[in-house]
Amino acid sequence: MVMEDYFKNLRAKIGHQEIIMPGVAGILFDQTRSKVLLEKRADGETGWSLVGGMQNLGESAMTSLQREFKEETNLDVVVTSLIGVDSNFHHVFPNGDQAQIPMTLFEVSPIGGQLQPDLEETAAVEFVSLASHPKVYNPQHQLAIDQLIAQVPYGWYF
Repeated sequence: MVMEDYFKNLRAKIGHQEIIMPGVAGILFDQTRSKVLLEKRADGETGWSLVGGMQNLGESAMTSLQREFKEETNLDVVVTSLIGVDSNFHHVFPNGDQAQIPMTLFEVSPIGGQLQPDLEETAAVEFVSLASHPKVYNPQHQLAIDQLIAQVPYGWYF
């Protein structure tokens, strides 16, 4: 996880204690809408996840997601829909930092760039079938995928 200065400053004061860190994630479908883009993590987490990350101080959720897509996949995206919100997910990062991560999940469409992983946070990117996706390390992202598989209408929240 690349930690922004805002979170580094907080962590310097409170150590690994749990904090609230707003997160964003995006669903980018392939043209058939049967596959979604997943990324294989390269930043200490193990496994696959949706493209996303933490919302930085001074950014909107949409701007954060656009930045994360550019950094991790080299794609320029536009947010097209709010899919859902999960507000009570708790996570312990590999370094021991604890966080409650309210995640806002959006659907996005590509508008530029060429798909390639950054090899810092993201080892690989791949469109995968919703029906047979690889193991997702993050239960919050798995919840989002489960909602898509169940065809729950957009606007869900937990």
